[in-house]
Amino acid sequence: MKAPLPADGSRFTGDWLSLREAMDHRSRAHGLAGFAAHHLAARYGPRRARVIDLGAGSGSNLRYLKPRLGGRIDWHLLDQDRDLLNAAVRDAPKGAEDDDHHIAAEVFDLRGPLAPRLAGADLVTASALLDLVSADWVSRFVDACATARAAVLIAVSIDGRLEFTDVDPSDALVRRTLARDQARDKGLGPALGAAAPGVLIDALTRRGYAITVQPSDWHIDATDAALARALITGWRDAAISQCPAEAGRIRGWAEQRIDGIATGASALRVGHVDILGLPGREPLG
Repeated sequence: MKAPLPADGSRFTGDWLSLREAMDHRSRAHGLAGFAAHHLAARYGPRRARVIDLGAGSGSNLRYLKPRLGGRIDWHLLDQDRDLLNAAVRDAPKGAEDDDHHIAAEVFDLRGPLAPRLAGADLVTASALLDLVSADWVSRFVDACATARAAVLIAVSIDGRLEFTDVDPSDALVRRTLARDQARDKGLGPALGAAAPGVLIDALTRRGYAITVQPSDWHIDATDAALARALITGWRDAAISQCPAEAGRIRGWAEQRIDGIATGASALRVGHVDILGLPGREPLG
């Protein structure tokens, strides 16, 4: 349930992306990167693999995966924000394997045709993207990946679970209004929000992928107070936009929740899942 910053929900500030990166990295289902690395090594051996990172932003997914995938890889980063892409290339992790990893970036509107951009990909990956897109977008995405016979690794997708360690009477109101906000069109059609993982899994299954799903929940406590403040503030604003008549109640809820986490009186789990799809059996239909 990531807060849309700024309000259009499809573009994110560098500060927000930087703030959430450590949480994203420690929460990920680390074994799936290992499975993806094994798949690339087994299928492509010594040749260079082509990895496409959709909605690459400032490069968090690249920084997580580059040391874990190993091998010889041509990375292609796609995002609609040129400044974030420049930061991704500039801040790419340095290491002994650098000669084996080539990184290129391209400004790309995710509303555009996906098949031409994904042609030739061996692995297509994205992080914290899926809840922003529509069911039609997912269908086109999976069709393009299947045509390319590309593996798919989609990380940190919300699944609708939002659980504090204590109960506030306004929690249910905020959950309902956030669900409505997550379903609004953020530029890529009516957004899937928490339904996104299920829609992706169904689409991959229809195209014959072998699928592994593992949790990647955020666990937020007092050591993450800055992240909690930004996240809950974003939820507050989204909830008020959907239910302005309850603005006072929602503001009070946000203040109490931010203070509770900062003081250690409360903690928060935000449900996410990581999904790996490997092309195996022949596509169905």
